[in-house]
Amino acid sequence: MKTFDEVQAETETFGDVFLSTDFKLAVEAGDFIPYDGMGYFHDGENETDYCVWAVEDEAEFDKYPYVIWYNR
Repeated sequence: MKTFDEVQAETETFGDVFLSTDFKLAVEAGDFIPYDGMGYFHDGENETDYCVWAVEDEAEFDKYPYVIWYNR
């Protein structure tokens, strides 16, 4: 599995990397809303097509180590 720094190095020019648990807390605090942009889970090897706004069960945030965030 790639480290946080490795994932950030891969995406630094077009997205921001967050730990999934930290991103979930930020969403709960209102720091991110769908209008702000899009986030996709990263499984530790590759970015997925699974959007954070499509999550129906918050436990999904525990399945993936990272979220890649793209501002609008």
